[in-house]
Amino acid sequence: MAEQKENKVEILKFDAIRIPQPNESNEKSDDKYITWGTNNLYPNHLINIYNESAIHSSIINSKANYITGDGLKYVDGDNIRLKVNAADTFDEFVSKVVKDYLIFNCFAVEVIYNTFNVPIEYHFVPVQRVRTNNNKSKFWVSKDWYNGQKPIIFDRWKIKPTESTSKIFYYDGYCPTMNKVYQIPDYFGSIPSIILESKIKAFNLNNIDNHFSVSSIITFFRGSNVADEIRNKIVNDLKASYTGAQGKKLIVDFQDPGQASADVKNLSPNDWDKAYELIGKSVKDDIMQGHQVTSPMLFGIKTEGQLGGATELETAYEIFNTTYIRNKRNELLSAFNVLFSDSELIKGRLEFAEKQLFSARISEELKAKIYTINELRNEAGLPNLADGDKLLNEVPHISESLPTAPPAAPKAFTATESMSLSEADFDKIKDFGLYADEFELIDEGDFIKTKQDFSKVQMDFEDKTDIGDYIIENDVSGKSVKELKISIRKDLGINVSIDELKDILGQLNKAGIAKIEIGADDKVKVTKPTAKEPAKKIEVMYSYTVRPGYGAPIEDKTRPFCKKLIENNRFYTMAEVQTMTSIFGYDIFQYGGGWYRNPTTQELTSHCRHMFKAVTVSRKSK
Repeated sequence: MAEQKENKVEILKFDAIRIPQPNESNEKSDDKYITWGTNNLYPNHLINIYNESAIHSSIINSKANYITGDGLKYVDGDNIRLKVNAADTFDEFVSKVVKDYLIFNCFAVEVIYNTFNVPIEYHFVPVQRVRTNNNKSKFWVSKDWYNGQKPIIFDRWKIKPTESTSKIFYYDGYCPTMNKVYQIPDYFGSIPSIILESKIKAFNLNNIDNHFSVSSIITFFRGSNVADEIRNKIVNDLKASYTGAQGKKLIVDFQDPGQASADVKNLSPNDWDKAYELIGKSVKDDIMQGHQVTSPMLFGIKTEGQLGGATELETAYEIFNTTYIRNKRNELLSAFNVLFSDSELIKGRLEFAEKQLFSARISEELKAKIYTINELRNEAGLPNLADGDKLLNEVPHISESLPTAPPAAPKAFTATESMSLSEADFDKIKDFGLYADEFELIDEGDFIKTKQDFSKVQMDFEDKTDIGDYIIENDVSGKSVKELKISIRKDLGINVSIDELKDILGQLNKAGIAKIEIGADDKVKVTKPTAKEPAKKIEVMYSYTVRPGYGAPIEDKTRPFCKKLIENNRFYTMAEVQTMTSIFGYDIFQYGGGWYRNPTTQELTSHCRHMFKAVTVSRKSK
């Protein structure tokens, strides 16, 4: 008679969910980084929950949009239209920084310097790639900590460094925590609910997909004599199939009362979907509280009993703006002002411009009274008129030959008055710029009449710089000019003509960036500077001079300001000219030293005889 095995009940125990914590290692040496969380991967956990929770990611994205508003601009309202590096515009850079700050409560930027230790590029660095030491004096940046990619070590950013190597600017907010180095996000308390929200979705998806997800006891009759290895296989297979949000707890019971087949009994009602629905409401509320949300409507989340009208939304936004957005903007502005404190690209006070959420409906009759002519034309899709920045009742006759009227300035004047900067005005900016004798003039560009002119000059300069770097960093000798043109278009995405490329090569040669020759066979020969030779670079600056066809630079009637500025014989950076605009209260790029309107004929001369002109230069060796 076969030995009968004891009836055996297998109870499958499932581990509770373990939420990763932002624990830090106890590293004492400042030459080693502090690990961040289990396996040094806590930032990856924050990214995962951002990607997996619809409510959480929606709130983060909406917060970023509200904070950014209409963009980070100068206080006087001027846009910052430049690239902070070869890939990112200023707006794109700011958008990335704001998003990381909201997810991690910190952000990082790599600052690249030229040989004069002046910052020339700013690169956003994703926080998940950054680790630091106890006193945050060094930073380790790895593209992939999970797979153990070797990190690069950077020193901490500081104003006016003594060496030109790249630095890491690291800024973190504050949230009470036991951590000594790494901050926690301000939504930290709601992370369990954020995780639970994604688990609820997984549960509902499993119910639809598998039609079976209950807590059950499964009894196998004739099971007492089943070999242990077969029992284990059955148990393991069931455990693998029904765990977590994708399954429920199971009890597997092996019995031997007869010939009956396996029996399945539910241990709880099959209404887990309703339980999850009730939990879901609590989870949503908890996530909202963790994010300091005043009204779910602002984040596209519908709430019963709220209609979501424009007035209700505006009120909710004003509350959220006061209690949250302004504080975050102030934190970020503090960081940006420090980051750009020694920048030649970005100068002046910055602020986030508000974006109007709702457009008020204005009657056509009222528009005719309060809109300028150009505003009315823009609404109709028509181009601006030269003298169209006036109300209809202010202009008896609009002529497209007249220049645009000067904008309002801090100095009290009307459109009928003249404007003339004085010698006293020059004293305010007399120390701006560098003497022209310190530079070698490579090329003279066009006069800068508008901001569009400046943007074009800046883009052309960036292209020249990128092409120069490409030629220095790559072996292009032996290529024809046409082949080099094709390589530049393929590798840099810059479409330049052969004549333009030859001109750029000539400028690089003249600047001493490299010795470049073009042979009779159109082949390029590049002799790169040796390590002993001082490095040179091309710069675009601006000189103040007379317009073509307007006579001598200085005449008897020349404004005192213009006379002094020309005699100063200096080149100015874009940031310095923009600062002049802030000081004098009008666009000096467009109007120069002033303008004149004839009080009798009302004829407007919208600029003086002088204007800024772009010049491509390189600094002379000392």
